[in-house]
Amino acid sequence: MSTRWIRIGRPGIALALASAMAAASPTSSTAHAAAPQLLPGGFVTSNVASVASPTAVVAMPDGSVVVLQQTGEVRVITDGSLAPGFALDLPNVCVSSERGLLGFVPDPQFAESQQVYLYYTRTGGPGGCVNRVSRFTMPTATSITLASEVVLLDDISSAGGNHNAGDVDFGSDGFLYVTTGDAGSDPRGDAGTNDAAQDLGLLNGKILRVDKTTGEGAPGNPLIAGGARSCRTAGITTSRTDRCAEIYAWGLRNPFRFAFDPNTPGRFFINDVGQNAFEEIDDGGIGRNYGWPSREGPCDRGDPLPCTPPPAGVTDPITSYGRTVGTYVTGGAFIPNGVWTSGFDGGYLFADGGTGKIFLRTRDGAIDYANPFATGAGQVADMAFVDEGGTIVLYFTVAGANTNSVRRIVGPKPSTPPPPPPPSGPLQFVSVSPGTRILDTREASGGASPIAAGTTRELSTGVNGAVTDAVLVNLAYVTPAADGFLTAWAAGAPMPPTANVNARAGEVVSNMAIVPVDDAGRMTLFSYATGHVVVDLLGRFDAAPGAVSSGRFVPVDPIRLADTREPGGTDANSYTRLGDATPYPKVSVPVLGRRGRVPPAGVSSVVLVVTALSAPGTAGGFVTASPGGVAWPGTANVNTTGGSDIRPNTVVVPVGANGAIDLHTLNVGHVVVDVAGYFTDSTAPAATVGRFVSLAPTREADSRIGLGFARMPAGGTRTLDPVSVPANAAALAHNIAIADNAAPGYVTPFPGGPLPFVAAANASEANQVRSIHTFTRLGSGGVMSYYAFMDTDLVVDVTGWFEG
Repeated sequence: MSTRWIRIGRPGIALALASAMAAASPTSSTAHAAAPQLLPGGFVTSNVASVASPTAVVAMPDGSVVVLQQTGEVRVITDGSLAPGFALDLPNVCVSSERGLLGFVPDPQFAESQQVYLYYTRTGGPGGCVNRVSRFTMPTATSITLASEVVLLDDISSAGGNHNAGDVDFGSDGFLYVTTGDAGSDPRGDAGTNDAAQDLGLLNGKILRVDKTTGEGAPGNPLIAGGARSCRTAGITTSRTDRCAEIYAWGLRNPFRFAFDPNTPGRFFINDVGQNAFEEIDDGGIGRNYGWPSREGPCDRGDPLPCTPPPAGVTDPITSYGRTVGTYVTGGAFIPNGVWTSGFDGGYLFADGGTGKIFLRTRDGAIDYANPFATGAGQVADMAFVDEGGTIVLYFTVAGANTNSVRRIVGPKPSTPPPPPPPSGPLQFVSVSPGTRILDTREASGGASPIAAGTTRELSTGVNGAVTDAVLVNLAYVTPAADGFLTAWAAGAPMPPTANVNARAGEVVSNMAIVPVDDAGRMTLFSYATGHVVVDLLGRFDAAPGAVSSGRFVPVDPIRLADTREPGGTDANSYTRLGDATPYPKVSVPVLGRRGRVPPAGVSSVVLVVTALSAPGTAGGFVTASPGGVAWPGTANVNTTGGSDIRPNTVVVPVGANGAIDLHTLNVGHVVVDVAGYFTDSTAPAATVGRFVSLAPTREADSRIGLGFARMPAGGTRTLDPVSVPANAAALAHNIAIADNAAPGYVTPFPGGPLPFVAAANASEANQVRSIHTFTRLGSGGVMSYYAFMDTDLVVDVTGWFEG
């Protein structure tokens, strides 16, 4: 398997591949929509594909793009080309007026569930046509199984044929959000003004939030506490006094499209189509009433500007525009941070389908309606940012005679970033025992939403940035939808051209990392592929301007402490298996006073390379390191994929009161423990030796391009004199990555001299990408040596050093 996608390549490799892909994409024909007549400098547009009556465009986790046709067909674009045939051809779809196949979203755990959600208008039901939301299975990139349909919401009125809304998306809380229109005419058939948007016994004119499995109203929805009922398939059989549990917000006319902000989990904007006076963008919020039909835009309906303030309980739009600017608002999309030049970070694009204009709302809320982002774009229905092999571009659909197409806009890359921050001052290590989980995107507390491909997520680590310069964390990349990498760095700093974790699609891979933080204690995460991320805080590096006792690193010549494949009971191999430990089998490993490397006292934490060997015939598993005698902390340090997998990771773990550390295991047959050093405690003498200096990740070696040294031959050793580290440094903090290995094997970093009987990075088969971040004593003159058991390329990124 090729590994060119991995961000252990030099800067520019991913861009070159994406450029080649873009050049191979289909170009427009004269029958397609004309290019927008006005775009900012550096932006270009082109046609991607011709699609009949396109209503929606959605990026899939694997890099493909789904396009909906109003008549009920689902099309797929892969590698820039429209796949032949239909992924799905829905029968019995109403297509009159504004009805049809309108919305689509993949499950947040699509790589595992293969489930997708569709919004469409079906024949039958009250009034002859009604709107429905269903879940389907999508077993391949170009096929959706019709027979797999599970109906979640149904009989949502389409009485007037128009105002069906029709968007679906997942919030960061893991629930399915749905937009519905007011049906164009009163679903109950009442005379006078259609007040469906204010009728809390109907699902029309609302934002709905439901459970993705059952379609029932999500816990916490605003009307549930008042005794709301399930209306998910009730249609108009409810009464006006009923309250629907599915309702999240109301007072909307036709919120045809809405968009969640990838930069700020939980935030979303609603594009609500107006009637005679205003189009509006609303800030989504639970329990909000946006005023229709009494209010349109910022005014009482029918009133001219200037407007009276909204009555109590009604939320005005964040922006609106009148008929001199446009006629009906359609698709919108937040601009992922870092995709274009910095002025676009945090911005929101939204289109007016009647005039072909696309407007930009900047991060600070400014909109220049007189100077749109684009003009002449045609009847835009929807837009979405798409990852084209590492380059993020804007796709949008254009409908209308001779213009039915999917188009793309490619923007300028961010301008030359500022230089990386200088090395920190001296720091001392402070352990966080037994490790604290600060992010799990699988859980509601972490947004319950994976980090989308090619986007970033900012994370507060909870430390005091005025004192702490960097944190020690364990990063887990959980089942990415495609082969990819994860990079972490200080919030506000330029993204480094390095990676912390590499993983194949569907794997769970962990790696320890030292990550600088900003003055508010925040870090930023970038995910190449859509995937979940778990971050456990292991410790922090605090300012230490003078001599300190605790938190100084003492490197040792690496040596093995335990190997459960061999009998224990000696100083050279001491461990105890506790198979009846709760909740997981445990291996206890004594560390104090061991093998002439770790002293019997003065030690706060030990630095170990723990290697997990999967138990034959088992599924994936993990190993958690904790102080001896301490209960399992609910976190993990090493993850395995089962079978014959071999996975190492560096752990920094406090020593228990019994002088040992415990390894809690699941589906792991054996563990191997090597020691690389330890941190002092408060009983050690005060000194400056062993303080840490944090460095922005710096690439010191990449044998694929001859940087630092050449490719490693099997059984060969290469030496590196890192230019970013002073010659008198005692030890190196470095991330070591195996790439394009010819066979299974391992890599050992060591100070030079005799090769120690230990390993750091491991690969269990050929052509893997495996990384490990570890601390290793430097040899004479500040030189590091690397031994490779197999023929392989090696990449080394330095994150700091310990003072000598």
